[in-house]
Amino acid sequence: MCVLPAVALAAAALVGPLGAWQSPPRAAIQRRNSVFMVEPAKIVPMESLNPLPTLEVREVISSMMAALHRSNWDSPTPLYGFEVALRFLAPTHAAKMRGAKAGGFARYLQQPHKFSQINWNEYRFEGDVVYLTNDDGLEEAYQMCSMRASPEKDWMTARWKLVKVIGDYGSTVTPGQWMVEAVYSGEPDTPEDIDFLRQHTQDTVEDSLVVSPRAVVLDIMRALRDMDEPYPLHGAVVATRKCSPRNRASELSPQVFAKYLEDPWYSILVEWDELQEEEDDFMLDDYLKGQAEVEVLVRREEEDSLTMVSWDLSLYDGQWLVNSLNIIS
Repeated sequence: MCVLPAVALAAAALVGPLGAWQSPPRAAIQRRNSVFMVEPAKIVPMESLNPLPTLEVREVISSMMAALHRSNWDSPTPLYGFEVALRFLAPTHAAKMRGAKAGGFARYLQQPHKFSQINWNEYRFEGDVVYLTNDDGLEEAYQMCSMRASPEKDWMTARWKLVKVIGDYGSTVTPGQWMVEAVYSGEPDTPEDIDFLRQHTQDTVEDSLVVSPRAVVLDIMRALRDMDEPYPLHGAVVATRKCSPRNRASELSPQVFAKYLEDPWYSILVEWDELQEEEDDFMLDDYLKGQAEVEVLVRREEEDSLTMVSWDLSLYDGQWLVNSLNIIS
């Protein structure tokens, strides 16, 4: 696996007003055997650390990781690292939609199941960046990352989701740049997460806040049914990217995942001809629980009986992901 030196990745985001390269941030990052490590460096202000259209996916991740490192939490001013990290969040990130400031974002990331994202001393990229164009034509990118607080600690994994911003969202966002929409860590959202992310009190949750569990399931099923459209194994890419960290399928390559679907037990997912649509009755209570079950009825053309596919989903960083499914003939 070819990995660029992390010093270069951090420096790539540090373009001054005249386009001159500037020094890396305080948390200088070095590479050893494809592992990025923090080495103390002189204090360098991070004012110029900003997302740019020229930054690639891994460069955006490395820049945000540097901002969130504990040596930058309160330098040069309290919570400054979190303020810088907020610059790299997409307008569709749950924290940005909630209008989070540096203090709220810091509290959000200091919860036990998210703390590894800001308590790291080493991190490494796992596998290649996976690119995907969703049904709305928006470009998405996914990257697995492992991190740990010290060489004696266990590696913790997280999957980063980035989107390429295409609209005009103000002076801090330029159309065409990659920004972070979510970071899926090992545990689903807690009541504290959900309270932080919630911004509506109506009976239903607006689409602008979160895509419903049923919509996620239907996206997966339709993608699997047309597995190789618009490109080979596209359906498997969609399915694995919408699996939660608890689901081992999230770690599989599209090629391996597609092989699993050749098993007769799972083949209905790629062979169904009729899918019974039901009204999406997703309510605020479902969102507050952070857990959802979705049942979908499908049938092959030559069969008389319907098959039920039951999906279990949880909320991760404000987005519904699949924990498991059960097929009932």
